[in-house]
Amino acid sequence: MNNEVYQKNIEFWQRAWNMVKTPYTHMPDLPYLASIPGGLHKAGARRVLDLGCGSGWLAIFLSHAGFFVTGIDLSSHAIELGRSWADKEGLEIEFDCGDVTNLPYPPGSFDAVVANSIFEHLTHSLASATLSQLKTILVPGGTFFGCFDKVGGGPGQYYELPDKTHVYTDKGRAGMLLRCFSDNELRSLFAGWTIQSLQTIETGSRLLWANN
Repeated sequence: MNNEVYQKNIEFWQRAWNMVKTPYTHMPDLPYLASIPGGLHKAGARRVLDLGCGSGWLAIFLSHAGFFVTGIDLSSHAIELGRSWADKEGLEIEFDCGDVTNLPYPPGSFDAVVANSIFEHLTHSLASATLSQLKTILVPGGTFFGCFDKVGGGPGQYYELPDKTHVYTDKGRAGMLLRCFSDNELRSLFAGWTIQSLQTIETGSRLLWANN
């Protein structure tokens, strides 16, 4: 993959978020959502990074659960939506505009990272590079939670990169990267981590808990 392909992915998400006028303030109906705070509390986490936070629904949810949350997203508009939502609820959440593949945080900045349906929009090599950065910005023994969705089988026009990542070309999703990671690929990506659990839920999504 060249930089131009990834830049078009960034531009897709910026366009998509620029069409959103207000943050989506209703929590999504996800069967695993309620289990995330308990898993983080059990791990002793306090400082949590919400990777690819969008307009902040997961950051808001975790802040209400008592965590010190930082959200990062490449869309400046999404970040502004998250900030306005947090302000209305009186929550102190740090929202940063930045690329999840080039994180601006020093080593040991966080106790935990959550990545809900984020890695599907990265190539295999970018996912590997991002996980290497996450290992560094987490404290030793830090916690990772991720939901990896079953994607890529629906309608749309796209071409495939050598690693099977789809690059969409139809008008609605032009530039978007989409990739389904197999269980074996996930275990390979997290070879340098300690996987605590890898669970497949009814939707086909995989929930992965690991420590660095």
